[in-house]
Order: sequence, then C-alpha cells, then structure tokens
Amino acid sequence: MFTLKKGELDVMEVFWREPDPLSHAGLCEQLDGIVGRNTIYLHLNNLLRKGAIEIGPSVRRGRTYGRTFSAALTKAEYYAMQVADASETDDATLCNVFSYFLGSKHVTKKTLDELEKRLEQKRRDLDP
Repeated sequence: MFTLKKGELDVMEVFWREPDPLSHAGLCEQLDGIVGRNTIYLHLNNLLRKGAIEIGPSVRRGRTYGRTFSAALTKAEYYAMQVADASETDDATLCNVFSYFLGSKHVTKKTLDELEKRLEQKRRDLDP
C-alpha cells in the first residue's frame, strides 16, 4: 500500500483524465504552471517505483523516441486502497466511509442493488 504526495496526485489526475498514454512533454503541456518540467521527471520516477503508472509504447517526438506512461490503477482503486488501508487499524473508518457514501444524493437503487450483491458474495466468502 502506498500514499501519493500532492505533486504525484497532480500528475495522476492528468493520467486519470486522459485515456491514451502520455509522454513527459504531454504531461508538461497539461501541467504547465502547476508543476515544473524537472519535477515531473521526479514524480514519474516515484510513480513508476510505487507501481501507480506503467510504461507505455515509445513515440516519436522530433528526431528521437520517448517513453509514454499511463495509469496502472484507476482513481477509484487508489482512493479505495486508501480507505481500506486506514480501516486496517481502525474498524470504524470503513463504516464511517460507507455511511457517508449512503448519505450522498447520488446513490440510486441500482447502486444499492449492486452493493447488496457484493456484500452477500463477501458474506458467502467469509462463511466457513
């Protein structure tokens, strides 16, 4: 389990928005004024080491080829991991997050039906 720093999250937000792999130059264009070019290299290396991004195909840029990168996990997966990690040391955390979710105005009957199916499956998995 890992946690992303603010700058790393800024970079990940770009990856989560973009469906196609991005080069360093592509990231620089999107993060212009937010994160410096050299800092983006540091974030990319950290994100690779943490397994949050993966290397994509090489692309031609001018006379040279450069690596591209894409997210190795979705935004939902990352935040779910954060909640799951926090709930390992505090049982109330997961219940509080779930309660907050249920209080949202965006919860539909379809969503509740899907959650009930998943809860029932988890109950079956936990039964001896």
